[in-house]
Amino acid sequence: MTTKPSERIVVFVTPAQKLAIGKTADNLGISVSELMRRTVLNFNATSEQIKAAGIVDRLRAPKAPDPLDVALKSVAATAAAREAREAAASAAKNAGKRPVKPAPKTPEISAQNDHDDAEDSGEDAWLSGDGRS
Repeated sequence: MTTKPSERIVVFVTPAQKLAIGKTADNLGISVSELMRRTVLNFNATSEQIKAAGIVDRLRAPKAPDPLDVALKSVAATAAAREAREAAASAAKNAGKRPVKPAPKTPEISAQNDHDDAEDSGEDAWLSGDGRS
């Protein structure tokens, strides 16, 4: 008489490990549960235990930064800095190229010139209002 399994053991795996375990079970024509039972119950070899422990240790180890990701971030930062420098240089160059319009004569300057002309012709009395002729 066979006893149907009724107890549960939860094992956490990565999505890639789950996929590999599922494919192995499919290839053998058994369920994932049956594969796990057979694998664990037949797991006696010391070298296999060492291999499994090494795999677990590697999974728990902190991940080193991906060298490609680090390189891409460095290139992006360099490009952004270069673009900022070029934009600043372009803005400075464009600011220097703006045409400078000659300053228009201000009314004060025109009135002063008219006043100077009036003094020379003797007409300053009526401009200054002092009553001299």
